[in-house]
Amino acid sequence: MTGRIFITGDKHGTFTPLFGLAEKNELLESDILIIAGDAGYVWKDDYKYTVESLEQVFPGTVAFIDGNHENHAVLNRTEISLWNGGRVHRMSDRVYHLMRGEIYNIYGSTFFTFGGARSVDKDRREEGVSWWKEEEPTEAELEYGRNQLNEHIGEIDYIITHETPLFARAHINRPKPIDGDYILPAELDEWYKAAKTSPKLKKWYFGHMHADKLIEPKLRAIHNDILVAGSETPIRWA
Repeated sequence: MTGRIFITGDKHGTFTPLFGLAEKNELLESDILIIAGDAGYVWKDDYKYTVESLEQVFPGTVAFIDGNHENHAVLNRTEISLWNGGRVHRMSDRVYHLMRGEIYNIYGSTFFTFGGARSVDKDRREEGVSWWKEEEPTEAELEYGRNQLNEHIGEIDYIITHETPLFARAHINRPKPIDGDYILPAELDEWYKAAKTSPKLKKWYFGHMHADKLIEPKLRAIHNDILVAGSETPIRWA
């Protein structure tokens, strides 16, 4: 069965856009919603209620990459499964966490995902309660993602990250990171330079910036918009 693949940005545990999506559109069990980080539905140790609520609102599958505002402790202790060819944390029968550097084959399209980012407000958060150091990728995770991308770059249709390629911040009026040791945006800059030359790549989506903007033909900031993968026409939900 083939369904649609929707892409959206940071939801931070809110259900309003998904209620609106369901009210204004005929959704199918075969539909898949991919969230580009900071989904926020796995926030407390006991996340069962929010995930069940998510399944009631969206009849298909919800797959999210991790942002900085996720409970990484819960995600990392969840058993790893395989889904569409890549590793996932299976949060329920229809809710999955897409892991860093994994590649998924979904309805004939190939997706590369890489979560993580740095919280600029971490000094105002409590470790283990509202902030987890695992929000930032390790060097081993970066190396894995880099190798995966390099090896399969000619096969990938879509890339979804939470963090922004460094150069793109200037296009959405966001400053470059001040911390010199924060390498992820610069790393993604290099990944984007290589990936955008591939004729197979249709779009790179990123969240985190709370912006909806096409930066370049192959680079798209995603937040409130809900798009069918590859389309620039938002699905009505409000």
